Amino acid sequence: MTRPLATVSVDVDPVDLHLLGYGIGGLAPDPLVYTASLPRLVERFNRTGVRATFFVVGRDAAAHAPALRALEDAGHEVASHSHSHPMPFVRVPRSRLDAELLESRRQLEDATGRPVIGFRAPNWDVSARAVASLVRAGYRYDASGFPTLLQIPARALLVMKAQDPRTALRMRPWPFTLRRQPFRWRVGGDEVYEFPISVTRWLGFPIYHTTRYLLPERLFIRHLDDFARRGQALFYPLHGVDALGLKEDRVDERLSRHPGMEHSLAHKLALLERSLAAIAERFEAITYREHLARLEAAEGTRGRPDQ
Repeated sequence: MTRPLATVSVDVDPVDLHLLGYGIGGLAPDPLVYTASLPRLVERFNRTGVRATFFVVGRDAAAHAPALRALEDAGHEVASHSHSHPMPFVRVPRSRLDAELLESRRQLEDATGRPVIGFRAPNWDVSARAVASLVRAGYRYDASGFPTLLQIPARALLVMKAQDPRTALRMRPWPFTLRRQPFRWRVGGDEVYEFPISVTRWLGFPIYHTTRYLLPERLFIRHLDDFARRGQALFYPLHGVDALGLKEDRVDERLSRHPGMEHSLAHKLALLERSLAAIAERFEAITYREHLARLEAAEGTRGRPDQ
């Protein structure tokens, strides 16, 4: 039987940008997610047969071009996570928004030698006003949808953990969509494909690696089985820092407030590999780029669905 599709993605946020989200700024770009985390992630993706999408900040592309090119050569996808990771992203003025999207795409394409067609906003913080800018910049899909009202307490938790909460307070507190399946996001005459992350059927609990630290193994598997049994695609994000150890990699101790950083590196890598293996057993794990191509091919054979 044909397995449903899954897309595992990695937000390659360096440590300094994670800390910026907690109100700690003025730090130099931190290379650890590229030098330590990416090799660990690729190793585990290879072992489990997962082809993933990596959302990369454009400012880092030139400095880490060989690593990004190697991702594409290995069958993964490099996509945009903006150029400078501004927060709150939803408040970025239109002229700067256009520049962020264009420059990120240019830098990433120069680094990889491959087209960049996908985008994810920092902290899922996006609204309909971004669609026109995404189209102008040449993107074909967005993966920023967080389709659950549980985004509201998630934002509140970020405010509570932040050393300076002003940035988090200015983010959009509620989801821009509650649609759970991929759809064509049309605003005026502009359109991109939207891929929301996966949430559970009844409670809308987000199933991604940040919440994986909270879920018992049996419950996580039960949720995967539910998606697979219904033939529903799974969209499972994680962060580059999910493959870093606070002590083992000498990460800035102020990141200890981030989910998962309280665990040892060995525990985190074992949890990650078990999670990936469980996904790969139930789903065909492909990139967003390939997922989009299959959706568009299917639409071509039966006509595009109503919006």
